[in-house]
Amino acid sequence: MKYALLIDVNRCSICFACEVACKDEFVGNAYPPYSATQPDVEQEWIKLQEFEKGKYPYVKVYPIPLLCMHCENPPCIKACPVPGAIYKTEDSVVIIDPKKCDTGECSTKPCVKGCPWGVIFFNEESNISQKCTLCIHRLKEGQEPACFDACPSGVFLFGEESEILKEVKKRGARPMNPEYEAGPRVYYIGLPSVTLAGHIIGEQSLMDIPDAKVAITEKKSGSAVSCKSDISGNFVFENLKAGATYSVDVQCRGYKPKTIGNVKLDIEYKHLGDLKLAKATKK
Repeated sequence: MKYALLIDVNRCSICFACEVACKDEFVGNAYPPYSATQPDVEQEWIKLQEFEKGKYPYVKVYPIPLLCMHCENPPCIKACPVPGAIYKTEDSVVIIDPKKCDTGECSTKPCVKGCPWGVIFFNEESNISQKCTLCIHRLKEGQEPACFDACPSGVFLFGEESEILKEVKKRGARPMNPEYEAGPRVYYIGLPSVTLAGHIIGEQSLMDIPDAKVAITEKKSGSAVSCKSDISGNFVFENLKAGATYSVDVQCRGYKPKTIGNVKLDIEYKHLGDLKLAKATKK
């Protein structure tokens, strides 16, 4: 069996329960042969990072839980000069063996530098490198990883890789930094991308307008996509082309249509603000 993890950023409430659970599981606790005790400071084997995109007053915060990607082709294994110090289990969990990790042979800490995601840490007290083990000691007992178990918002979906990949395809998830060609087994929904958003309200009432049809068309290619505003009148288009120019057309029953031309995506998260629709003239 190979494990994989799906993380839905959109569900994250920034409660830090995942970080706390990881600390509670590993600080003061060793789980040989997979891990030694985690220091109580300066290491977060899962870390909730917050990225801000956009311009005031329309700013979006992306909370991204970051942990070891448990890659198919781990760069850390390639970087490590000590045979067997970093290895993949039969479940494809990447482990740093706390007994074989020998800084005498690699004082430059090549695995720490070799991880492009920066999720390997060096324990100065124990003289070993450490990272997320996917709580393999819990997996062996039929339990789920501590971060998954502690999350109150349903951010994490963990399981056998083939089943997770079905959800990845169904829900449009993607790995972080595929250009690294490492084959990460952690997939994300809601990673920062070039995004166009807005808020539709009535011109006179200033009330939210749900179910308005919003269509955007790229000027250069003529390609178009559409969606409907949600119950709060908001709409969002993600994974668009940086620097592209779009026209925006809004239609809703009982209101006059509205068109905004030449919207250039010059920032990663562009919000059009309040788009006011006037009531249609009764015939």
